[in-house]
Amino acid sequence: MAKHAPLRIAFVKFGGLSSGGTEKFLQTVAANLDRSAFNVSYIYCDTAPYIGSGYRHAGTDTTRKAYLEEADVKLLEFSVGAKDVRLPTHDWVDTDFWDVFREDDFDLIFTGRAGHPEYPFNRIRSTPIIDSLHLSAGVDNQFNISRVLHISAWSREKWVSAGGDRSRTELVSHPIELATASPSAVERFKSAHGLASKFIFGFHQRAAEEIFSPVPLTAFAQVAGPDDHFVLLGGAAAYRDQARELGLEENITFVDYNSDPVFISAFLQSLDVYAHGRADGEVNSTAMAEALGHSLPVVSHLSPINNGHVECLGMGGVVVGSTRNYAEELKRLKTDADYYEKRSTAAQARFIENYDLEEQIARIEKVLLQAASDPYPRRLRRRALQMKAAANPRRLVQATRAQISTHT
Repeated sequence: MAKHAPLRIAFVKFGGLSSGGTEKFLQTVAANLDRSAFNVSYIYCDTAPYIGSGYRHAGTDTTRKAYLEEADVKLLEFSVGAKDVRLPTHDWVDTDFWDVFREDDFDLIFTGRAGHPEYPFNRIRSTPIIDSLHLSAGVDNQFNISRVLHISAWSREKWVSAGGDRSRTELVSHPIELATASPSAVERFKSAHGLASKFIFGFHQRAAEEIFSPVPLTAFAQVAGPDDHFVLLGGAAAYRDQARELGLEENITFVDYNSDPVFISAFLQSLDVYAHGRADGEVNSTAMAEALGHSLPVVSHLSPINNGHVECLGMGGVVVGSTRNYAEELKRLKTDADYYEKRSTAAQARFIENYDLEEQIARIEKVLLQAASDPYPRRLRRRALQMKAAANPRRLVQATRAQISTHT
């Protein structure tokens, strides 16, 4: 692909080697960029406490670190003493980031964020930034943010309506590097948890209380028979409390989270239906995409915050507006074999259409190369938008406070 020296690109992310969806997106892109065109560095820190919030970002996952090492990505680690979310830019306290990162060493900076102006990118002013947005917590029209990648059209329209510069947006999706567990690994998983001869619903989620949704288990309790089971990989403690309150002890299994892609594949292959729930919804979910890739019909629900998953699932899933409708969908998938097959086939088709690794990486590479050759189109508009943002900082504070608990 490259006719000149490879572009030097730095991926920069707080908690960048955790196993969250934003981090997996960045890691997958970093690992799969064409090495003849891109010289890739991945700059990250471990977790650190938040000042002003009890939330704590997930830390470095050894499986994800090994993934990038095997892909021959250059890893550079910095340290952060704390993240001060009382400040609208969420500054890092006691950090050696500027000793590890030198702006002049790179042609492009790539990150994943929630949208609002944020440290340290608010201090990187000379190098083009490629910003991928994974939450909707504000708008940053800083001049040198060259391109803004949105992982759903829903996210893009919400961001533009809040004041984002449409002219610099690009629509992409998650590039999914799908692992496949062997039949014997699937059999071991099912045997270990007594799942043989069961119709199995389930999903996986990080252990975060603030994203707990009561909908999946409430709906499951309405349709569960003696041969039906629910398996939850990870998830908040609130799910365990809810299961006891609903009397589901005999119909549910909780499995400690494991980020190994092959383990996740064995878990997914053990399910019949991916029964998802999340209080703040989704912009575009890696976990859902992996379920689609395993031909699983997906059921989810609307959220008052994010609803990008409606678009991203397409015909591969159903997103409902009530617990009653959720239960009806679970029952139909369990009892109507023709309907189940239709949804399963649509799930696999949607995965290929929206999450194919090579197609999505090629799309992102095209954006990067365009940004390198023409980093700042519509310069006068960029300057005007940056000046407007500087004149109205209160809007930034209001936009970010509500997002602290689910911040990337």
